[in-house]
Formats: sequence, C-alpha cells, structure tokens
Amino acid sequence: MNLSKKFLNKSIRTIRKILGLQGYSDYFKRYFDMDNARSGIVISIIVIILEFFMISYVTYHIIVGSTSRSLLWLVQHLGAFFVLLSSATVLYIQSKRNLDGNQKRRIFGKIIRIVFAIISLIFGIYISYLDYLKGEQAFVFTTMEIFIFGILLWRPAVSLALSAISCLFFYFLCSSAVPASFAFKMNLFTVWLGVFVSSAVRFQQKFLEAKKSEHIENLNTYLGEVAVTDETTGIGNLLAFRNRVGEIRTGNPSGFLRSIFLFLNVSNFSSYNEKHGFDEGSQFLSSIAHTLTYTFTGDPVARFSDDHFIVFTRNDKLEDGSFGFQRKLESIRRKIVVADNDVKLGLKVGAYIPEDVSCHTNTACDFARYACDSIRKKYDVDYCEYTTASAEDFARRQYVINNIDKAIKNGYIHIYYQPVVLSKNKELCGFEALARWIDPKYGFMPPYAFISTLEEYRQIHKLDAYIVKKLCEDILEAPAKGIPVLPISINFSRLDFELMDVENLLEECIEKNNIDKNLIHIEVTESALSQNDKNLQETLRRLKGKNYSLWLDDFGSGYSGLNILKEYDFDMMKIDMAFLRNFSSTPKSRPILKNIVTLAKDIGMHTLSEGVETEEAFEFLREIGCERIQGYLFGKPMPKDEIVSKIKKGEFLIS
Repeated sequence: MNLSKKFLNKSIRTIRKILGLQGYSDYFKRYFDMDNARSGIVISIIVIILEFFMISYVTYHIIVGSTSRSLLWLVQHLGAFFVLLSSATVLYIQSKRNLDGNQKRRIFGKIIRIVFAIISLIFGIYISYLDYLKGEQAFVFTTMEIFIFGILLWRPAVSLALSAISCLFFYFLCSSAVPASFAFKMNLFTVWLGVFVSSAVRFQQKFLEAKKSEHIENLNTYLGEVAVTDETTGIGNLLAFRNRVGEIRTGNPSGFLRSIFLFLNVSNFSSYNEKHGFDEGSQFLSSIAHTLTYTFTGDPVARFSDDHFIVFTRNDKLEDGSFGFQRKLESIRRKIVVADNDVKLGLKVGAYIPEDVSCHTNTACDFARYACDSIRKKYDVDYCEYTTASAEDFARRQYVINNIDKAIKNGYIHIYYQPVVLSKNKELCGFEALARWIDPKYGFMPPYAFISTLEEYRQIHKLDAYIVKKLCEDILEAPAKGIPVLPISINFSRLDFELMDVENLLEECIEKNNIDKNLIHIEVTESALSQNDKNLQETLRRLKGKNYSLWLDDFGSGYSGLNILKEYDFDMMKIDMAFLRNFSSTPKSRPILKNIVTLAKDIGMHTLSEGVETEEAFEFLREIGCERIQGYLFGKPMPKDEIVSKIKKGEFLIS
C-alpha cells in the first residue's frame, strides 16, 4: 500500500513538474518574464515586418488594379493585418520597457503578451479559416501557433490548454463549414503535438538555465556579502565602511565635513579572552559590534581589526554644548566596563575630523587610530582627537615604516652599548646592545621613536636581525682593536619569534663569525611572555639546550611575572628600572627589591638591576645581593668607538 502511494505521489510530482505546476522562486519568475520580454521583442519585430509586407503587398495590387480578390476579402484581410500589426507594435514597446525589471511593468507586460497571443491565435484561425473555405492549407494558423508557443515562453500546462483550445476551435470551425478530411485532422493533431512538445521542452530548458543562473547569483550575492561582512561579528568590515563613507562623501559633501571618524579600542580585552576563551571572546566582540550599530543607527560602523572598531558619525553639538556622539560613546563604555567585574575592561577612543572632502577614508582611519594609540597607556584618558602635533608624530611613524629597509641598507642604524658592572667590585662584566637610528632627515632617534612603531607594524624583526649580525661583527673585531671581549645581551621582541627563525639566525651568525655563544645573552621582555605561547616556549627551550644564556628583561613591568617564572627557565632576572624611580623618596621600593632578589636566588636565577643612577641605590642593591648593575651611574648607552676609548683610557674597571 505504501509503495503504491509513493509511486502515485511520485507520478503526480513528475506530471506537475512536466506541466510546470510546481512552485517556483521569485528569481525564476523574473527570469521567466525577462526571457519573454526578449522573446517578445523578437516575435514582434518578425510580425511587424510580415504584416507590413502583407499590407504593402495588398495595397500595391489595389492601386495597380491587378488583384482578383473581392472588396470583402480585401477589407477582411487588411483589417486583420492592421490589428495584428498594432498588437505587435504594442508588444514591442512594452517588451523593451520590461527589460528594466520594473515589477509594475512586468505585470502589465504579462497582460500585453496574453492579449497579443489571443489576437495572434484569432488572426491565425480567421485567416486560415478563409483559406480553408477556398480549399487551401492552414499555414497562417500553424505559423501563429509556432510563434506564440514556440517563441514565447509559457508554463507547459498553459501552452497545453491554449494550444488544445485553439486547435479544437479551429477544427470545429472548419468542420462546421466543410467536413474535415482525415489528412486535415492528422495534420492539425501533428501541429498541436509538435507545438506542445517544443513548448514543454523549451520551458524545461529555461527552468534549468534559470536554476543555474539563480545558483550563480546567490553565490555571487553570498560572496558579495562575505566580502563586506566581518566574519566574527556579522557587521560590516572595512571594505563596507569605505564604500559607505564614499557614498556620503559624494552624495553629501557638507554632511561629510560635519562628521567625525571614531576609532574604538576595547582595552584589556586580551585578559577577557584568557579568562573566558576565544569563543566567548568572539561573542563579546559581536555584542559590542551590534551595540555600536544600534547606538549609531544609520552611520557607517565596522570592525577594524581584533578588538578595534571604526565609526563615522555626525559631529553636531547639543544644546548643552556637548556632542551627541560623546554621549553615545559613554553609554557604550558603561556597558563594556560592567561586562566582567573581574576583568578591568575599558574603551579608548581616538577621533579625527576631516578637513576637506578629499580626505581618504584609510588615512582618516589611521589618524583616528593613532590618536587612540597615543592614550593607550594613559589610564585616566579615554578620548583623544588627532591634532597638528599628532600629525607630525604620525608623519614620523610613517617615515619609520617606509624607511626601515633603507636605514638598514645605508647604515643609519647604529649599536650603542651600555655597560653592565658587577656590584661587588664595580668591574665591567658586559654590555647591553641597544639600537639607535641616526637619520639624515630626523637626526638622532632614540628607541621610543621607532621601536614601538616597528613592533606595531610587524617590522621589528628586520631591525633585530640586523642588530644580531652587526653585533657579531663587532665582537669579531674587538681583539684586533686591543680590547677585551665581554658578553653582550641583545633584546628580542615577541614578534621576532613569529616573524623570523631566531634560533637559526643566531646559529648562523655565531658559526659564520666563529664566536663563543657564551658571549651572546638573549633578553626577552617579561611583558611579551605568555603561558599560552607554545612556540616561544619551545624556541627558548631549544636555545637553552644549546647553552645560550636567557635573560628575563624588565621584570615587574607586567602583570604576570610570578606565573611566567614557573613556565620559563631563565638564567638572569633584569629588574625593571621603575623600582628605582624616586628611590630616596619611595621607601616601599626597598623591601620590594629585597624580596625580588631573594626570590630570584631561591629559584636559581641571577639578578641585574637597571636604571641605577645614584650611589645610594647602588649600595642598597649590593647589600641585598643584586649581582649586576646597569645605569647612568656607570655609563649611558654609547657608540662602539666611545666604549673602546673609555676602555683604553682605563675609565672602566676590568679584571
């Protein structure tokens, strides 16, 4: 019973499909109408040409008096020709208008096609009936059937019904006047069958074409949406943002100049991620994104990158003198701050007001971003606008990025060496290698002027790779200049371990210059370390296994120092200079430093304190057992030649 029911249901579905009675998408209906519009143009042109020829032919013979037709015949045929010509002309005009896809025109176009089909079928029946009465063939009827059902597109059920009705009507009309012969019946049946089959086949072909076209269009639409949609948050990405801002700039220049670019940074989001995991972190970003789009309804909003967003909104003052966008930012900031009581989240905002309509969106975003970055470490400042001073600083940062390769190639990057001494006797025991950029345009540039910029734009590895190579060359040249070779420490950024093979670089340089690897100490900043960075942990473990000395730089400057001490195996702890700032007037520094030194000894680490500038600080560090000292008290960072000169003059104690 079930098999019979399934067979019956399948048969019904097949018949419905063949007859075109199944449901169709709006896309197919539009495709159907557009095909009929194009077909309507073709068939109307053919009919117009034919009817114009027939009218001209009959008129010519009337004028020259050569026709043998009666006046009644002439009136009947000319009238029919003019009616068909008029309907074909209307069909042509409407079909041309239908190609723009206007919904109302499409509906009106359907009506015109149906009227044209009816007129054409009546024309074919009428003319062929007159010919049949004279014993001639029904060619006009056959031609109209082919025109209507072979060129225009109908659902098979409609073409079946209309062609059957027209053929039966023609048959009974002819038979009522003169009984139809068997040949006439068979010819008429053949015409009907051929017309229906060709119409059904053409419909199925168009259906498959439409289905394929719809799939391609849906795919293109999807790809288009993906191209302008941020995958994590579901809001627009930078491409969508640039497009929207471009539309505002072009369509409303004055409104563009009354607007402002806002760069938003969710501060301390990394801690939220570490606590809750990346999935919840992504959900949190998504909620912020949708809060932004709701708060700045109608304004371009996009995710810039990571936990950064960009907004372009009106810069209008309210009656109380405040700005509307600032109130909106404050409401968003409150929602972010209370999202997790255990994680100190915040919202930093940088702003840029365009000065003219030619301002490029990318440049405006960079300006707003730079303004935001400038307050990243200012815990009491949440908002900053890009200013002239910012512009100069931004220009310098762009200069750094654009010229780092040139600076390395032309030798603008120099190594400065800062002495490190033993606390027990003040003897020189090593140096720290520090990069300095002496530029033809900007002159002497200290580290803070370019290091952070190179890290931000992921170019720091170029600098550090150059320093390693140059350092090895300096070590190799030292004996020839008659100076002792002492160990030198070099700083590595966390990004170095991502962007280059630090291990391979060190091994190649040391092997090439035949240098004792004990002369190279590897410094990694404490704030750059993470318990989850398995690649960095593994690289440092291999370097340790190859007898490189690993130093933990700036201990105490970050938030995870004690946890880091469990995960990494360092030989030296460099205590951050912040502990010695205002040493005399900050009594709490002493017990903290004492306990840090004790902690280091207990876990098998040596200690070195940075930033020592006074004898008082030096004596205290020596008393508590800090083994090495670095600071202006014993020497600032100096060029190589100055170091050599001081050693030769005996200004440094060397055992």
